[in-house]
Amino acid sequence: MSDDQNVEGKAPPRLFKINLDVLLWQIISHRALLAKYAVISGILAIFVSFLFTNLYTAEVAFLPVGSKPLGVFLKSRSTAMLVLEALPEVKSLLNPKKPTLENYANELGQCLSIKHSTHRDDPFRLRIELSNATMAANVANTYMNLVASFVNSPEFDMAQRNTRFIKEQYDFYAASLSKAEDALRSFQEKHGIILLDSQTAATVGLVAQIEARLLKKEIELQALQSSPENPMTKKRANEISALKDTLNELKGEQEGLIIAGSSSIGDSRTGLNQGLAEAPRLRMEHQRLRREVALAEQTCMHLQSQLTSARIQEEKEGVSFMIIDAAIAPDKPSHPRRLVFALLGALLGILLAIIKVLYHNGHQCLTTLEIKND
Repeated sequence: MSDDQNVEGKAPPRLFKINLDVLLWQIISHRALLAKYAVISGILAIFVSFLFTNLYTAEVAFLPVGSKPLGVFLKSRSTAMLVLEALPEVKSLLNPKKPTLENYANELGQCLSIKHSTHRDDPFRLRIELSNATMAANVANTYMNLVASFVNSPEFDMAQRNTRFIKEQYDFYAASLSKAEDALRSFQEKHGIILLDSQTAATVGLVAQIEARLLKKEIELQALQSSPENPMTKKRANEISALKDTLNELKGEQEGLIIAGSSSIGDSRTGLNQGLAEAPRLRMEHQRLRREVALAEQTCMHLQSQLTSARIQEEKEGVSFMIIDAAIAPDKPSHPRRLVFALLGALLGILLAIIKVLYHNGHQCLTTLEIKND
């Protein structure tokens, strides 16, 4: 009976509960310990930050206008290799696993970042982060010089390439027109003006028009061939072949009309200095010179209109580039940020202090509980 009474008289075991209010009070009451740990950890973190290499960030503000993305060009390995060729001393600041030019270029590309503008009035920013402040500024400015030369080159924009191609063709045929006019004028001054009948004159004009159309199609074909697998290329080639066949037929008819019409002139043409026997040859030569002048005139008119359209298109689609602020050597390192290290160290110290308080408080609670149970 005594054993049963002892069992019944014992209190049931109490569960260990965490009182948050008491725990918070314990943490606040040990605020001196928390502050001590925070200060010590923050100071240690600052000392640790000196073990890291100082990095300096040079920044260039630039303004690209147009739809062409420059980020691909800036972050490409080819551009980085061009920068390394211009500034070979940058290699001493890079640490690739294998010292090859491609690996150096990849390392340099990782040091580059582009900040896009969040507002339409804000410029873009190129940032280079290296361990040497002066070299970081030089690399950033070299990148911008490469971008400027690339954007301003005709190879960058299709509109600029078309304008340049049409301008070259226009200059060539303008010179051809001048030569053809000089040759026709010299012929007329030497032999006199040979009048053609209406049918021959119409044929001459038709041949000139077809040759102008043929030249236009050939120019379009050259422009289309710059774009691979263009379905219009075959169509333009067939049109050119058909125009050449028509032109050959008209030239044959034209020569027949001129030779046949030469007998109708007879003795009525007195302006030929070399006699009537030379009339057919002179008529054909005069016709050829007139055809060359007409062809050059129509070609120049067509190219002039095409050149005007190309220049308008270039203004609409072209890309302009302007450097707002060039990079200068930064005075202070951008990494490591010692204030951030100090804050993280202080937070870590506070966390360690809290863990210590919790451990000490929990140990005391367990000890007290064991004493009460005994």
